[in-house]
Amino acid sequence: MEEKMIAELKAIIQEYADEELPEVTMDTALTAEFGLNSFELFEIICKIEETYSVTIPDRVLMSFSTVGDVVNYLMDATK
Repeated sequence: MEEKMIAELKAIIQEYADEELPEVTMDTALTAEFGLNSFELFEIICKIEETYSVTIPDRVLMSFSTVGDVVNYLMDATK
């Protein structure tokens, strides 16, 4: 399940990245490694919420720094 979710997140992020993304793992940093600005990150979060039918509270968003943070949240939220 985790690997599938990482692949889905990579596909979502790829829509906003300027170039082909490298390997994405649980430890991949959301902004530093993808070169995303805050507006792009906001759009990605909206797409993630739509894709997984969840609402991510602002207080939780502030804690996301890696792909793993997002995956762990989504796995808990979609149980």
